[in-house]
Amino acid sequence: MTLFERTVCSYVDRNVHPYFSRAEIRRVGSATCQYKPKIIMESSYPLLTAEHVRLRCLEPEDLELLYTIENDPQLWDIGMSRRPYSRFALRQYIAQQPHDIYQGNELRLVIEERATAKGIGLIDLTNFSPTDQLAEIGIAILAEKRGYGYGQQAIGALERYSCQVFHIRQLYAHVLSRYNPAAHRLFQEAGFQPVAELPAWHLYRGKYEAVTVYVKNIEKNAR
Repeated sequence: MTLFERTVCSYVDRNVHPYFSRAEIRRVGSATCQYKPKIIMESSYPLLTAEHVRLRCLEPEDLELLYTIENDPQLWDIGMSRRPYSRFALRQYIAQQPHDIYQGNELRLVIEERATAKGIGLIDLTNFSPTDQLAEIGIAILAEKRGYGYGQQAIGALERYSCQVFHIRQLYAHVLSRYNPAAHRLFQEAGFQPVAELPAWHLYRGKYEAVTVYVKNIEKNAR
């Protein structure tokens, strides 16, 4: 059994959501684990599940979701990416997602609506520091799915997962100070505290704007 196969079985045995896609688990699961692939795919991973949403890794069928979010000009203004992506490039990106947060210091998960089993957004951990036990959090939800509380539920699930699996003690986020009021409300309602303002930090529509830093200690809350 390869290291990859042993890792898949280990994650399934612990009932913790793996970094691996359904396709990868389907390929390995039936041959190497005591569980059938269907059971693996339908397992409820409690750390990554909330009332109305669950978090999971990117799948090939998430191409259109990724294409819509990455090519939304409104998100370019408030994010780091400012260029369109082709479906070909995004298809390769999905296929090449790292299996280990310790490799690239980041993790991207799909926010899936439980009622429809469809992806409605993305949530990221970036700039992960295992030494300092910190990570930056980012989130994007399709416009038609905003306002239903899905963002807070997704953040709560990621907090539990980050704390219990990666032993992260603090999450932080950067939000444009004078713009993006929805993000300010989201992080404040999720228990994040504004701790600093970085002046002239982010280029927004031709002008450098201040950014508010939100921080949350999740050690006690993510249980």
